[in-house]
Amino acid sequence: MTAQKISLSLLTASLLGLSSIAMAQYDYPADPVVAGAIAGERGQIYSGIVTKIDTKNRVVTFKSKEGELDIVAGPEVKNFAQIKVGDRLDVQYALAVAIELVKTKNNDVRGREVISDTQTAPAGNKPGMVKTNIVKTTASVVAIDQKKQIVSLKGPKGNVVNVKVQNPALLKGITTNDQVYVTYAEAVAAVVSTPKK
Repeated sequence: MTAQKISLSLLTASLLGLSSIAMAQYDYPADPVVAGAIAGERGQIYSGIVTKIDTKNRVVTFKSKEGELDIVAGPEVKNFAQIKVGDRLDVQYALAVAIELVKTKNNDVRGREVISDTQTAPAGNKPGMVKTNIVKTTASVVAIDQKKQIVSLKGPKGNVVNVKVQNPALLKGITTNDQVYVTYAEAVAAVVSTPKK
């Protein structure tokens, strides 16, 4: 597989567009909304080991089961000097968690609003970041998994996102094909760490 050059920030931003993945055990301070997002179902998006570092051009080569990947660490990647050959990059996503879910009338269409927050590793630590999005939008309910308490919502642009509903009261009276106004939190983490021996 040919190595690709991509920006770490672009990688994590594009990964936030996915909707059924998950999130790391992260030590950085988390506000209640971030904590709520982290409490969702988790899963690995990418995991690779550092095999080469081009300090001059700030390019880090990672090797995973899929092959090699070159990531350009832009100026927004702090603590670049802490990255060593043998370190591991994990990118994980937390399944979106509903904060608000309210049934609306079919003609009650509101615009989509996204508020983003990014936390980075403290100085001297390995590079890492957690990005949280708070999304507010109108959507149609396309499926409900009562056992797992997951609602599949179709947004105004036709994209479908799975949202974990931790408070069962939010699901009361909600059925498939209902129009709802939803507020949910989703988070993605990109963390460089030294594997334990």
